[in-house]
Amino acid sequence: MANLYNLKRFDLNLLVIFECIYQHLSISKAAQTLFITPSAVSQSLQRLRIQLDDPLFVRSGKGISPTTVAENLHIHLAENLNSIEQTINITEKTDLKKRFVVYGPQFHASPKLTHFINILLDEPNLEVIYHDTAAETDNIEDIMNYRKADVVFTVEPCSNRALVSIPFWECPVVLVCRKDHPRLDNAATPEDLVKERFTLFQTREPQITEFQKSYNIARLAGRNIAFTSPSLMSIFNTIHHSDLIGLVPKFIYDLLKDTLNLKEISSPYPLPTFSLYMVYSRASMSSPFFSAIIKKVKNNNLIHSINDL
Repeated sequence: MANLYNLKRFDLNLLVIFECIYQHLSISKAAQTLFITPSAVSQSLQRLRIQLDDPLFVRSGKGISPTTVAENLHIHLAENLNSIEQTINITEKTDLKKRFVVYGPQFHASPKLTHFINILLDEPNLEVIYHDTAAETDNIEDIMNYRKADVVFTVEPCSNRALVSIPFWECPVVLVCRKDHPRLDNAATPEDLVKERFTLFQTREPQITEFQKSYNIARLAGRNIAFTSPSLMSIFNTIHHSDLIGLVPKFIYDLLKDTLNLKEISSPYPLPTFSLYMVYSRASMSSPFFSAIIKKVKNNNLIHSINDL
């Protein structure tokens, strides 16, 4: 097994540059092949000479010739670099099992996000992994920077040059209770609501928490929170089995209202519509597989072209 600590200390790019010099026996041609400057090639060669304690190449007429150490190094590198290249390229093979990691809120039942997931599932060798951001401690930028996700869906837009943040979907909120609630009809006054107990969705999304604070302080002045959970399904189930009321995403209410015997209450206060954003790394577009997925998403009109925004 390779000593990974020793490999970490060694700049493996030096070996790539060495092999390119060896193949061309020219500093300038190696620079052209690698799209770097001759000065950068010369500096890298000098670093490798110091590490291996050998000149590696010596002048021979108008060109350069490899030393014995360089000849032996090339023999070992030729096969090993080829194996590394094959290992890198294998990730793009269509018959290889792949993973696509998505982070997002508990909105995966929404029609548009379901359509996105179905586009992924059309890939025969792709495993889709969906993580709930309510249970995640890292912020969106850290999730993307550490490559923990291929795509993140969030109600908070990201302003980062390394990331693409595209409006994806609008999510309205409604006020609900069970149909046979003993005190509330289809409409409620502020006086009615202040007497009731509420559920509260526990989330780290800044836009949602800010709305929760404003709704509580500016409009209900001490809203009585009786049940808090990071699970929307737990909140819906609790409303179904109790006299509690809650602010919930409308699309989930539409899906569950008949099954859970729920009704919408006309709120005396304006309720928000949250924007859901699709975020991914610009660097990911260099992957043919990822760029093909994004192209399918655009062709299905789930997102606009970046140039259209």
